[in-house]
Amino acid sequence: MSETYTGIEIGSRQVKMTQCSDNCVYRAVVEPLPDNYVNMGTIVSMEAMSEFLKDMAKRERFMDKKCAIVLPNSVAFSKRLTMPAMTIEHLKINLPYEFHDFISASPKKYVFDYCLLEMHTNDDGKPVSMDLMAAAAPKEKLQEYAGMLKRAGFKMAIAAPEIFAYSNMIREHEAAKQLGEPAEYCFVDLGYYSTKLHIFSGNRFEVTREIEYGCSMLDRAVANEMNLDEHIAHSYVRENYKNVWELEACRDVYDSIAVELMRAINFYGFNNPSSNLNTVYYCGGGSLVTPLVEAVTRQIPLVPRPVSELVPVSGEIPEEAFISPAAIGIAFQ
Repeated sequence: MSETYTGIEIGSRQVKMTQCSDNCVYRAVVEPLPDNYVNMGTIVSMEAMSEFLKDMAKRERFMDKKCAIVLPNSVAFSKRLTMPAMTIEHLKINLPYEFHDFISASPKKYVFDYCLLEMHTNDDGKPVSMDLMAAAAPKEKLQEYAGMLKRAGFKMAIAAPEIFAYSNMIREHEAAKQLGEPAEYCFVDLGYYSTKLHIFSGNRFEVTREIEYGCSMLDRAVANEMNLDEHIAHSYVRENYKNVWELEACRDVYDSIAVELMRAINFYGFNNPSSNLNTVYYCGGGSLVTPLVEAVTRQIPLVPRPVSELVPVSGEIPEEAFISPAAIGIAFQ
């Protein structure tokens, strides 16, 4: 039996917490964050966030103290690599050089890690090259996260970028379904400050595109339309109070996000003519805004499928829990 972990993803407006065992999710909770806890992916106060996580875990009775946390893009760098076949010792030496475009400080100040996707061999069976997903994060930041989680009552056992979490989830899905050939997967994360498009071939990460349009634009649109403070407008959007989702200003935002996603999908298809991508999984807080999802679905030529199809579940899991597949996949082993 595998170990049990609490998976955590801290977003700009919400915290998602899961409990997973044997690569199956059996509890999941999403709670809104107070204002000014996170700014553009950066936690403003580690102490305040510790208290929030501690209270949330106690309130929701999360007892598993081993924690797997999703690192935001503001903390961790990740990329897909193809490198000559080498030993683990040589890989540890060479991996930092693959991130020279991302880091400016000494590599000694960073932690580097990787996941082997595939080893390529020649006709004689000798390894010649390997595909990797690799990540780098500042040691100081990882220590801050470990300290924050310790004060909240957790022990940080796993910390990785979101694409590793998606890859874990896809790997387990394909193993359970015993798929002969890996499928292609597209995740559209309708986030608060931006919208992210992740595409995988099997559990192999292919590409991420980040669009600088997010659900914060809906808050601004409602605030301008109804002469409200933006914080109050956010509560209107979250609850669809007074049917604000149907405002013309909001529909303009939906269309803007949809058009940018269509361009990103078309660009991927142009650069990958052999692609058979045909489905999309919506997640993020914006996936609960029905007319936004409908607007995107009209624009991009992909069939929408629920994220829950990819996740083994035990018991009753609320629909909103699946807005964060990363909080689930990060706790898979």
